[in-house]
Amino acid sequence: MSTSRIIATTIGIGASVVAGYGMYRLMLIGSCTGDGCGSGIWVFVVALLLAVIAAMVGDTLLLIATLFAGLGIGAVVGAVADPNGEWVGYVIGAAMVLGGLTVVLVGRATRKAMAGMRAAIRDSLPTVTPDTLQTTGRSAVAEVLAVRETGTTVNDNPVVGLRVRLTPTDGGAPVEGEKNALVSRLNIPRAGERFAAGYDPGLPDSFVLILAVTDHTPAHLRELYERLRTEATPGFDPLERLGKLNELRLAGALTEAEFERQKAKLLDPTG
Repeated sequence: MSTSRIIATTIGIGASVVAGYGMYRLMLIGSCTGDGCGSGIWVFVVALLLAVIAAMVGDTLLLIATLFAGLGIGAVVGAVADPNGEWVGYVIGAAMVLGGLTVVLVGRATRKAMAGMRAAIRDSLPTVTPDTLQTTGRSAVAEVLAVRETGTTVNDNPVVGLRVRLTPTDGGAPVEGEKNALVSRLNIPRAGERFAAGYDPGLPDSFVLILAVTDHTPAHLRELYERLRTEATPGFDPLERLGKLNELRLAGALTEAEFERQKAKLLDPTG
């Protein structure tokens, strides 16, 4: 539980106790003869409002139960202390206690049902991660159809919106998918480029582009990656890319080492 909820719950419990005292004073108004007889009303109203506000921030079910219990006990004690023995206090007290129990029981049942529904929905969805898409997904050649900026960066690397056409390597019909992806600022995909990819046939928007191979890249995607690197990519101009890299270097966004490494990749794509 967060600190704010703990504080709100503590305040709410205290306010519920004071509201119970206010209810007790209200039960005695009929036999009260002093100037302070009306103070019970203000104590009751202020404490009740404070308890309700705290319940909206803190542990709602606990505070509702505490408030109803406080009001019920206050009503019963007030009825006992009233020399006229007003029976209405016992009725109010019983109604408050039963109402609090009902709210708590219904609230707990609702929470349990909602948790079960969320678990069922979560379990029914496939677990799709970049690793599973590479190892168990369908391999395809992904042609980038469009790239859009999202304005989000993570560690200076942009998150871009990608729309791709996925052509399965086993000869299946192409499908299109779109998603946001975190890419290296040094290797931002461009429209017309093609990449090796893994995707879920049931969820075309779940795909992963192989922008660079690692020790964990499956053999079939590694081979596809190497083959695509040796082929001409429509709309891709290495000299234009080199010029953009040089602009980044001059602007201080790339170190000399990073620039030379990317330059070597452009001039020798098979290296």
